[in-house]
Amino acid sequence: MKNDNSLKKVRFKYLILFTIFVNAACTSQEYQVTVTSLLEEMLDREALAKVDKYPFKSLQVSSYSRKAVAPDKPGWFDNADAKQYVRVDTINGRKERVLLDVEGPGTIVRFWSTWHAHYFSNGTLRFYFDYSKSPQIEGGIDDLISHNEYVSEPLSKRVSAFLEDGGVFAGNNLYFPLPFAKHCKITYQQATEEVDDVLYYHINYRKYEKGTRVKTYQKGDWESEKYKSLIGRVNAQLNQFPPDDLQNEVTSMTRIVKRGESTVILLEGSKAIKKLSLKIGADNLSQALRSTVITMEFDGKPTVWAPLGDFFGTGYKISAYQSRYSTVNNDGEMITYFPMPFRESAKVTLHNYGKEDVELIKFDLHSSPWHWDEQSLYFHANWRLYSDIETAEKKDVNYVTISGKGKYVGDVLTLFNNSYEWWGEGDEKIYVDEEKFPSHFGTGTEDYYGYAWCSVVDFDSPFIAQPIGDGNRSPGISVNSRWRMLDVIPFDKSLKFDMELWHWGNTHMDYAPTTFWYGTKEAKAKEFDHVSAVQLPVKHADKFEGESFEVKEMTGGEVLTQAFLSYEWSARNHLYWKGIKKEDTLETFFYSEKDREGKLEAVFTHAPEYIILDMYLNGQRIFENLDLYSDSLNLKKYTVDNGYIKKGNNTVLLVAKGGNKKSPKADQLGFDYLKVHQ
Repeated sequence: MKNDNSLKKVRFKYLILFTIFVNAACTSQEYQVTVTSLLEEMLDREALAKVDKYPFKSLQVSSYSRKAVAPDKPGWFDNADAKQYVRVDTINGRKERVLLDVEGPGTIVRFWSTWHAHYFSNGTLRFYFDYSKSPQIEGGIDDLISHNEYVSEPLSKRVSAFLEDGGVFAGNNLYFPLPFAKHCKITYQQATEEVDDVLYYHINYRKYEKGTRVKTYQKGDWESEKYKSLIGRVNAQLNQFPPDDLQNEVTSMTRIVKRGESTVILLEGSKAIKKLSLKIGADNLSQALRSTVITMEFDGKPTVWAPLGDFFGTGYKISAYQSRYSTVNNDGEMITYFPMPFRESAKVTLHNYGKEDVELIKFDLHSSPWHWDEQSLYFHANWRLYSDIETAEKKDVNYVTISGKGKYVGDVLTLFNNSYEWWGEGDEKIYVDEEKFPSHFGTGTEDYYGYAWCSVVDFDSPFIAQPIGDGNRSPGISVNSRWRMLDVIPFDKSLKFDMELWHWGNTHMDYAPTTFWYGTKEAKAKEFDHVSAVQLPVKHADKFEGESFEVKEMTGGEVLTQAFLSYEWSARNHLYWKGIKKEDTLETFFYSEKDREGKLEAVFTHAPEYIILDMYLNGQRIFENLDLYSDSLNLKKYTVDNGYIKKGNNTVLLVAKGGNKKSPKADQLGFDYLKVHQ
């Protein structure tokens, strides 16, 4: 017996050791969160409509002014949003300014930054993971964030750059996920200590529940062959419009929706809408984009109420752009790819609250089967308008207030600025689950949307877009959007999103946010329908900016939006046509919401390399042999006494006639704007 018991003890001992060994081996391999899993999640649209597999909190650190401590305390709207760091560490004699210092497990999911070109040394950024004394990532901040040769676009991208100073006045964005198991510290070392760098930053990160197994990013991962093909595939799919993974049943409708009427598409079964495509026509298309409202009900629950243009991220002016979840084409087709699942039924309705009939040229719902379970969430979109809001006093404007459980996935801001001053100094303040102080506190509205320096340059990417920036520095419309992937914000009880209205000028403006989120059946937004607001006349500027013209056809050269903060073009930019040869033509068009008749004014840029041209408006030549040569950069107005711009689309044709005798090789022109004085 004694020998048998001893043998059993030995066997039991080895069994325990074997079990520990096997569990350790499995644990070391069965990571829940890795670079690979995160990149695959980024591509998984359906994951948006489900409770996250591994629960996490979405958090943000930024260089927001530390004077902001509470809404009822001085400094809440302070604008000193640069050079705000956690602390300064001295490591091997070098001063490293700490941007972030957090415990794991977690993942860095977004890094945005910008800097003042004249007060910046382009120093070194370092990432330290899991208490390592040496950085796993080290390099110039510009090289790592927006010009990362290993990550490449769109995961690493600079947007909306002004062309002066080499284009460094821009938003710099990195979306490559950087997971860590225990700890993460990010520091910045200036190239020189003579002058403090004017650095702004946001870092969004996930904090997972304790025990979540995360494989930490290893030095050189994004450079390795292991990830090269994966990164290439992710970038390719993010840039793919439309996506290639849609094999759906299509339900279609075309008809005239008369004023005051509605039209409905019903779907039954356990399905998900995977793509929604719409195109409308109207005498006043701008007003129709605001006064035609899309609503949705899933399983009898109303979840969506928004004007068409705002819902599709183009405001009340069709302007083409492409993003991961929303796209607008040049022909006016508007598309969204948000997955919208339901257990039993879906009802999608278009309401015409305007004064004119609307032609429904295209209305397609693409759907496919969906296995509804306790992880599935309902799609929501909410819109509200702050009409003629005063800007003299800084204030927090509410985007949305939500009660219940869900996740926040994006937003669109459509506004009309009635001033030549910048409107967007205000910071985002996002409160999750009844927080007293927001877990997301930013440095400016433009920074939240991924660009910087009140840039008027249009841009798009899978993550962010500015299809219209006319109102950033002059009277006009601007539309900004942000589509969240790994930086979605989960909430269990509530979410409140406020944005500061912080305008340089004392004026009035229209301010209309549209928010997108998913939630359980019990989750709901505090504000929902706003019929009277969509019936208000939309506002337009009295100028037609050349850079906002849509290119219809050209026979040579290249068209760009050229922008400089320091030059007095209207809206700080103009249409720039370069590489022109004699007899080249450029045909563009623009939309006017009404007939305009009176003295027509056209403003062109003059410069040494600028050509002679003829200009046609709606087929009629209004200027012949217009010589844009000058020995210095300047602007000049040209007028026509009996000018006419018609309601609807107007064409502008520019015909190159060659160069001035003083500049026979001239190959450029700049066109600022058109205006009719009525």
